[in-house]
Amino acid sequence: MTSLETSSEASVSRPFHILALSGGGFRGLYAATVLKCLEASLGAPLARSFDLLCGTSAGALLALGLACEIPAADLQSMFEVDGKRIFGSRSWLRRLLNGYIFAKHSAAGLRSVLRDRFGETTIGELRHRILVPTVNYVSGKSQIFKTPHAKNFEMDHRVSVLDIALATTAAPTYFPLHRIGDNGVFADGGLVANSPGLFGWHEAVRFLNAAPEDVRVLAVGTMTVGATIRGAAGYDRGILGWGKKLFDLVISAQESSTDAMLRHILSDRYYRIDDLATPQQCRDISTLDRVSAASTRVLKDRGTLAAQRALGDLQFASFRGHTPKSPKFFYGPNKKSEDTPC
Repeated sequence: MTSLETSSEASVSRPFHILALSGGGFRGLYAATVLKCLEASLGAPLARSFDLLCGTSAGALLALGLACEIPAADLQSMFEVDGKRIFGSRSWLRRLLNGYIFAKHSAAGLRSVLRDRFGETTIGELRHRILVPTVNYVSGKSQIFKTPHAKNFEMDHRVSVLDIALATTAAPTYFPLHRIGDNGVFADGGLVANSPGLFGWHEAVRFLNAAPEDVRVLAVGTMTVGATIRGAAGYDRGILGWGKKLFDLVISAQESSTDAMLRHILSDRYYRIDDLATPQQCRDISTLDRVSAASTRVLKDRGTLAAQRALGDLQFASFRGHTPKSPKFFYGPNKKSEDTPC
């Protein structure tokens, strides 16, 4: 590698495929359903079709699960079957205060569900590249957890998948902040990149030396509801007036900006699977933590239809049949020496 090269791999002219999974709380069931259908169609673990997996918040749970090669059907079950465990850890005090003083939910249920799936697995044990945005509240800056796929990524490989999952899902007012040892105190990655495709594109071009014209991004949303103001609403708002609506607005505005920029950068090399909820369906899935028979039906039905639509779309065809180059990791159990072929 010459001094002019800043990436971890030699430049090659070949497609570089990124899967980017958005956050959205229980609405992650929609994305999980899409992934289940895509994986069934491809006939192999979905991670084997992508060079980089990116996920934020609920999307990170899915991306990390895929990187562990947990079947997408099991990840769908994590939301559908265990949704009430995740969003059900509410003492009488938490129910009474409803997120105004303490987080609405304890992290105990989420931690239990994730431990069942991930155990003590560390990032360094993953065999697929991963990127997970969070916000480090100690520094007040974004912090992106990654597999050790570049020489200067020396520390993340020691961190457990469980800790990273709890960090990126620590949504303000919904879940408590999460501390990872001496690394800091973390808040939801949705504050900085609820739709992580742009971060994935930067990672591919800057650190993995993918040619910009070779990068393709498949983004999967969580049934965008959008955060808008009613015509009769007041404009002069304080803390109580904004409440949880502020976080919803942040992630809604972010998603639309990321979507627009990726369309400009990638044109037809960007494909997004998502749906706008109808006014009737918004009643069932309007909040990130609404777990009910009605929300489950809406998210699964719309996810299945979205996957069916994508699989029949000629633009989606470019994501079929891709076999990534085996990644090189510089640290951890999957470390490869400079002489080890990828």
